[in-house]
Amino acid sequence: MTNKTLKKILVPLDGSKNSLRGLKFALIVAKQSGSSIIGLNIYSIPMYIKTLSIRNKIKQKSKEIILQAEKISQKNQVPFSGLIKINNNVGSTIISFAESHKVDMIVIGSRGPDPEFEIFLGSVSNHVINKSKIPVTVVK
Repeated sequence: MTNKTLKKILVPLDGSKNSLRGLKFALIVAKQSGSSIIGLNIYSIPMYIKTLSIRNKIKQKSKEIILQAEKISQKNQVPFSGLIKINNNVGSTIISFAESHKVDMIVIGSRGPDPEFEIFLGSVSNHVINKSKIPVTVVK
């Protein structure tokens, strides 16, 4: 793939330092190639959380993550669109989103905000690397 064919870069954002590093790397690539960035936050609300205020805090956190990424992208003069999805299967959601939106590259952080869960579930980035047909760059 040449830089001229790179138009849309998907950056999954979860608020972790690694996802922000992924965004910063994607900004460098986007500036060099004239690409735009799609920031995607995926959250889930466990069934046991019934309290509306807690549910709203989870949703608000997602909005803050996207807003932060939007500000960073604007500062770097790179076109950015942010989206929020609700789904329990983050890795599969990233892949299906990337395919349906015809992105050219996925830039993902190597670890999310809860690395201790990766011991049991496997990391999202590992899932995306192994299942995606779209090129994936993992940022540490």
